[in-house]
Amino acid sequence: MDRNQIEKTLKEILVKRVAGLAPEAIAPDADLAELGVDSLAFSWILADMEDSFDIVMVGADAMKLKTLSLAADYVEKHLAH
Repeated sequence: MDRNQIEKTLKEILVKRVAGLAPEAIAPDADLAELGVDSLAFSWILADMEDSFDIVMVGADAMKLKTLSLAADYVEKHLAH
């Protein structure tokens, strides 16, 4: 899976979990909290990421995923293993 597909999938997850969020409003470096991602939505987003990419999120690492770009970096790294 290439970087563009990873980002597209992440945007789909965000749009699904944050009411009123449009994919085109999600810049790679936008802070997820500023986009409306609260702690409950973040929990669901992490679960969706695990399901979509068949990875296991590590709690300490998950807390570092503050932007779409950082989340995509994390997924890319773990898909390479």
